Amino acid sequence: MKLTRDDERARRICSLALEFMNARAPLTSSAVARAFYPELAPSSFRRAFARDRTMLADCGVLIEQRAGAGEESSWGVNEERSFAQGAELGAVEAMTLELACRPLLSERGFPFACELRFALAKLNRAFAESVSGQDAGAAGESRQLAALRACLVARHVASVTYVDARGRESERVIAPYGFFDLRGVLYLVAGHGDAQGAGVDGGTTRTYRVERFARVKEDARTTFEVPPDFDVNDWRRLPFQMGDDATAAAFEVPPAREEELRRASLGRGRFERSQATLTWHIEASSLEDAASWAVAQGIRPLGPPELVRAWRDVLEGALAHVS
Repeated sequence: MKLTRDDERARRICSLALEFMNARAPLTSSAVARAFYPELAPSSFRRAFARDRTMLADCGVLIEQRAGAGEESSWGVNEERSFAQGAELGAVEAMTLELACRPLLSERGFPFACELRFALAKLNRAFAESVSGQDAGAAGESRQLAALRACLVARHVASVTYVDARGRESERVIAPYGFFDLRGVLYLVAGHGDAQGAGVDGGTTRTYRVERFARVKEDARTTFEVPPDFDVNDWRRLPFQMGDDATAAAFEVPPAREEELRRASLGRGRFERSQATLTWHIEASSLEDAASWAVAQGIRPLGPPELVRAWRDVLEGALAHVS
């Protein structure tokens, strides 16, 4: 049977994985080229090997360049960030894992649904048949999101063009730390650096709305490390808090709305009780969004004046629409 190019590449990927996983020392570029790319010119070998390393990283085997005594590059497996060891699951364990993970497949903001679907399909043949042809979500994934995910997995910084809520474009260098979903909208938490990538590891950390990335370009030459104390849940904020600027806002909370608002606030802000009045203090990046959110929650803003005016505008607009 004649092998297709895809078949040949699949064999090469498997062979590379086995070779690097069993290697006792880093492999030089010339050794890799002779063993796996004998017919390619040096420039073609570098491009093909880079593509294959990306594929290996997607499979859980991260190949990194190692410092050598000579001028030639050497390569080895990053054992701390690779998942090369196998594991056996019993029938009950596989079923439990599938039931626990299945809801994530229909969660709009979960960025790894395609990979999770593939992993669950390997656990359960019936599951594989039930989800076959259900990759519409993955097919509709933007190139920007795919590139950001690739940077997160490989720990590569990205040069991006970002459009803020006012339609202003800016060029930035970021290090993706993690994604989170908020009411069906996907956000990215990332470190921020300059054009040369400086400051990414120790610079400012910000939240970005994924759909506002106009361009994302991976920079494989510059790597980063996620801060050891980073937890993406610490950055899960309310819709009107997404942005660079913040303004102190205060809302009066009716007694009948207190319990519901405490749940809806996700633990953000500070509640202050004075006699019979409960006030909620919180920072807002968008006063217009905060006004709309307040109307939806049935609470009244106390300040600043710009927020109060925006809240009245929302109410007047709603009344005009009803009438």
